[in-house]
Amino acid sequence: MDENRIIPYIEPIYRFCCKRLSSRQDAEDLSSEIICHILDGMKKYKIESFDAWVWRVAHNRYARFIDAQKKKQVLLTEDDTIFNVCGSDYCYVEKESTEQEFETVFRYLHTLSSEYRNIFIDYYIGEMTIRMLSKKYSLPETTIKWRLNVGRKKIRERIGENCMNQVYKRINWNTNCCNGYMDSDKYLQTQISRAICQAAYEKPLTVEEISISTGIPAMYIEDELPRLEYGDAVCKIKNKYATNFIIFSLQDKKETERLSEPLIKEIADRFDTLLKNGTDFVKSLGFYGCDFGMNRLGYILVPFIMRQKIKTLKSSRLKLEDGPYPPRKDGGYGWYIVEETADGNEDCEEYSSGCNIAWNPDESENEVLLHVYYYWISKYFDNNVYNNNGTRWLCKNGILQGSKNGIVKKSALSDEDSAKLIENNLIVKSGDEYKLNFSYFTREQFEKFISLFDINDEHLDDLLVEWITSVRKSFAKFVPARLDDQINQWVSGYLYRINCHIIDELIDRGTLRKPDPVKPLTDGVFCVEGRYIDL
Repeated sequence: MDENRIIPYIEPIYRFCCKRLSSRQDAEDLSSEIICHILDGMKKYKIESFDAWVWRVAHNRYARFIDAQKKKQVLLTEDDTIFNVCGSDYCYVEKESTEQEFETVFRYLHTLSSEYRNIFIDYYIGEMTIRMLSKKYSLPETTIKWRLNVGRKKIRERIGENCMNQVYKRINWNTNCCNGYMDSDKYLQTQISRAICQAAYEKPLTVEEISISTGIPAMYIEDELPRLEYGDAVCKIKNKYATNFIIFSLQDKKETERLSEPLIKEIADRFDTLLKNGTDFVKSLGFYGCDFGMNRLGYILVPFIMRQKIKTLKSSRLKLEDGPYPPRKDGGYGWYIVEETADGNEDCEEYSSGCNIAWNPDESENEVLLHVYYYWISKYFDNNVYNNNGTRWLCKNGILQGSKNGIVKKSALSDEDSAKLIENNLIVKSGDEYKLNFSYFTREQFEKFISLFDINDEHLDDLLVEWITSVRKSFAKFVPARLDDQINQWVSGYLYRINCHIIDELIDRGTLRKPDPVKPLTDGVFCVEGRYIDL
């Protein structure tokens, strides 16, 4: 450690000694002894907090000096007794570890907000007078005294309540998803930001209350809060801060999932019959992939039909509209989707589902506008199907427009491109040709395909309405009232997870083919010519 670090402390240490000793000569002797001891210790010990260690040594050497001179120990005023770190248990401690009383005071000092903490440090460690503090902070002396008194009271209460004696635990959240357009992980990736949001979730808290709850020094919380406010992860309510998104805990998830269990087998029974009886009708439509078999095409039908049915029932019968996506300070829009995970891998919930969409820009009259949809389930999801020579690459490079009857022109692909597309299970090699490994529809063909499998069942609709209502009520129980306007959008995304359970049930029955353990599952990929289809 650089010995020059002691230079700024020479004068404060001398003042420390002068204030406590009546003799100037004794003060000079003691300050010299303290500085020599600090220089010697800097070579021996690994010091984490140099400032705290310097003053620990100063108090230790002072106590020894008084004992050697057989003088009466200088007493602090009654209000300052909690800051007296020169007790008998301390006087002979020379190692780096601090005695419990000293550490406790400084630990709780860090829970004070900056308006109190900075004054405390300058007063007790910097040895500044009330008048000096008044000038430094441009505050009346009475305000300085009041903050010292209030700060002392807060620290006493917190030491007595033993609020900070907790083991800090890692917070495992998946923060990669959002409902809108934003980079949620950018704001919630660190453990400090997560701890702040978790602490201020149930109710708004001050900086000091967050510090007590988390064990994080207030200064770090104050540094982090502006970034969280800018990202709309927290909002300020007067002098308190509140988390601005729903946290879906493991316990809440477990209780909510139970609500869908009775429905899964009954809905799977409906699809089981539909898919087994639909093969001949589908073949007559003539789209590319009509001969794939219903054990593959079912990966398109189940999520499409269920998403449409849930959306319609939620909106028309229950009037649970999602509402608008709110604009954000950082230029994006929408809400955070945050879920607690079982471990530090922070993987997405395995039954999460979604639909990634790629399309070609309609740049010329000769180019057919088309969209490639990818229904995915988290447990079978492969990012390369969408990115990295996936569906986006196919659209961007016009590969699909040049394909006729699913056959890809060889001249359109390099050896490297074709190898990656085969690896991503989006094309297959058939003899000397490459063929698309997913269905391709015209708009008319897709509408006829879907119409063959419409489920008109009033009893099933009633069951779904009851289930949607119970899920909405479940969320309302654990979501703070201030976040109620986010529940409907959250519920919409959550409800689609039943599709994953239905698909797994159909896989177990053999109605849908089992995913290949080596190749990505691409049976949920399909292309439709024309404008975007609301899925």
